[in-house]
Amino acid sequence: MHIHKAALASLALAAATAAPACAAAPWPVATVQAEQEDDSDLQSFADAIGKARIVALGEQTHGAREEYLLKTRLLKFLHQKMGFDVLLLESGFYDIARLAERVERGEKLDDIAPGNVFFMYANSAEGRGMLRYVDQQRALGRPMALGGIDSQHTGALSKAELLTRLQAYLHTTAPALANGAAWRQYARTAQPLLEMQRTPPSSAEQAAFRQHAAALKDALCASGPAKPPEPQGAAFWCQTVKSVDAQAASYWSADHDYQRDNQMGDNAIWLADRLYPGRKVVIWAHTVHVARGFQRTPAHLQAGEVMHRHWGQDYKVVQFSGAGGEILDFATMSKLPLPAIAPDSLEAALAAKAGGANAVLGLAGADAAGARPQFSYEYGTHSGARLGVNWDVLFFIRNITPVSMSR
Repeated sequence: MHIHKAALASLALAAATAAPACAAAPWPVATVQAEQEDDSDLQSFADAIGKARIVALGEQTHGAREEYLLKTRLLKFLHQKMGFDVLLLESGFYDIARLAERVERGEKLDDIAPGNVFFMYANSAEGRGMLRYVDQQRALGRPMALGGIDSQHTGALSKAELLTRLQAYLHTTAPALANGAAWRQYARTAQPLLEMQRTPPSSAEQAAFRQHAAALKDALCASGPAKPPEPQGAAFWCQTVKSVDAQAASYWSADHDYQRDNQMGDNAIWLADRLYPGRKVVIWAHTVHVARGFQRTPAHLQAGEVMHRHWGQDYKVVQFSGAGGEILDFATMSKLPLPAIAPDSLEAALAAKAGGANAVLGLAGADAAGARPQFSYEYGTHSGARLGVNWDVLFFIRNITPVSMSR
């Protein structure tokens, strides 16, 4: 995830700001051990997920060790005990599709992730636990299908080959769009986006890019939904071109026309409903991308709100929070202390209930404390979000420690 800190504070809430209070109920305790044979402490979690087909595992900072350990344990539980067998990552849509091909051919995801999977997942010891679990399960004959939801293409594969492979595909399906001045101008303008260059090109270059992008979408996105898409056929390239278009809109407007998350939600929906229809899906991403109710403007939704509007109750969100400690700030790679929690916050109530436990599971509507203001340790920003409104399950971790970078 790459998002300006100032932009986080500008997120508005489309949903209500308080969860309904109800009768008090006990808070079941969960551990954050990477491996544990007895999953009885996760029964309340399983009950909260119920029959939902899509479960998003959020994270507030990308840099908390206990979040990754607990997320990996929840991933194992969802996969092995609840039948979830698709994993969608906050990483480039194109890059993960290409990695998935290589994994199918026998390469290990942990080996090929650096430079293509978001670097806090690919390079931290704790993030790599998730990658290694995917490799282990494939070796055992219990594979998880893979996909990337991010419309922001920053991986090495995108930089090196996305446009070349798109042109090669167009040569076989729409050769007029793969040749000539219009294609060359489109490619010259798109490549800097893949290099994460935010400087806008000239107005004429932007206009030519958008004109050719529109022609590409007309050609690639025309197939109806009845026929299942090929893994890297026209529908795949349609999503890729739409993603590059969204990246252009966000970068060239300095995020005033922020289309990244709208397209992230669209990518997730395409992967879950078109490429993997009927299968149960785990989404692994930052909470700011997967929570319900977040928007910048009515036209600029965060991905979680896009997905919630599409899937409704079939979409569940899991959040994590804490009472103190440190994280590794992915933007500066320095340790960042977490601000003190407010005494009237939900986290303060959970800390009192936790006793000596390191993680406490909060369920939407399980306690009157669910209506309390919730603290966000995302760089000290208070989001005003609520358990039961913006997410369905909250794991409270008493003390957060930083991830360790292993490569």
